[in-house]
Amino acid sequence: MTNSVSIAISAFRSDAAIISLLEEIFTDPHPEVGTVIVVDSLGSGIIAEIAAAKKWQLHYENANTNLGSAGNLARRMKLAAETGAEWCLCLNHDANWDAARLSALLSAARSRPRVGAVYPVLDHSPREPRWEDGRRHFRPSAGTRMYEIPKDHPTAEVLWSSSNCALYSTAPISENIYIMPALWMGYEDLAYGIALRKAGWLQLSCRSARLTQVFDYAPRKLLGRTFYIPDKPVWYSYYNIRNLVLIWRQYGSDGLSLKTILWKLIQSTIRTLLFEHDKFTRLKLLYLGVKAGIRGETGKGLYP
Repeated sequence: MTNSVSIAISAFRSDAAIISLLEEIFTDPHPEVGTVIVVDSLGSGIIAEIAAAKKWQLHYENANTNLGSAGNLARRMKLAAETGAEWCLCLNHDANWDAARLSALLSAARSRPRVGAVYPVLDHSPREPRWEDGRRHFRPSAGTRMYEIPKDHPTAEVLWSSSNCALYSTAPISENIYIMPALWMGYEDLAYGIALRKAGWLQLSCRSARLTQVFDYAPRKLLGRTFYIPDKPVWYSYYNIRNLVLIWRQYGSDGLSLKTILWKLIQSTIRTLLFEHDKFTRLKLLYLGVKAGIRGETGKGLYP
């Protein structure tokens, strides 16, 4: 077994899901995977106990604070780079394992020089249009239909996509290109995509690799139609616009303009008024987040 790839998994109160995912990985190993890492926050320790009992070669790290998704991703990338692996496959607790998908991602990663990230095509079902072929810029929502994705182009250059099942090169770390842990929760993958592009690293959508059932969507009825909206906890509203403002403060308008952030704020407000439960609380947190972003307040806020 070589050490080309380090699989790095995020965990937070998700012991059963992580153990199931590890079972898949170690039952069907990929020949280029050299290390498997789990970074937990305030974990119970059960993952490490099960791994030891099953004799899995696992590096388990349990933070004594809640790292959030941004801090967790930053830590996983650092640990993966320290193993000497060329690539880091990042998985969330709700991902699934597919050795063939990793092979497809690796093939795309090696198809061109200076590739910093490769993303699978994402399935957002039951939302329509359901497929996301990476994102070329930031916009409040993204989706396309499968027949609209060119079959004669195996990859496409993109600005960013979800870090869940993303294959990241560890080389940019040597250029001091890092995840923004200060975001704590949300859009850390967008911030990293902007950082990679500004530093001249390519990012590709690999059209032969797909990840399904990534996001949870809740159906809402309006005027006889069914709409699917992201099923996020109430407190998530605080970080929604705040983090976009923080990214803009860090990187300027290259990939994320104030006009786009304003449109996202308007869209989030309208969606909350039309579809969300706990409207008052969500709107309060949304605009407290805007205020925090303008002030440059980073990290975990008062919520949750």
